[in-house]
Amino acid sequence: MAEYISVGEALKLVSPFKGDKKEVLAFISNVDTAFEVINPDNSDVLYKFILTRISGEPRIAIAHRHLENKDDLKAFLRTPTQKSAL
Repeated sequence: MAEYISVGEALKLVSPFKGDKKEVLAFISNVDTAFEVINPDNSDVLYKFILTRISGEPRIAIAHRHLENKDDLKAFLRTPTQKSAL
């Protein structure tokens, strides 16, 4: 049986992201790690909390795109047009 940490503990792995394009890959990596260490049943809850770690222009753009899950979020943050807008 796999052991998981709480959503609150996993969230501590994800630093706030304000849109600095130099930090995109580190943010995505930390998000991936957080999802790996929680019970998959709690993925929706963790995703909602991760969105609260994002501020500034990326937060506004994400709100307008209605991203559904972490894969949508990662794809959005990795897009070249988004990176240049950050």
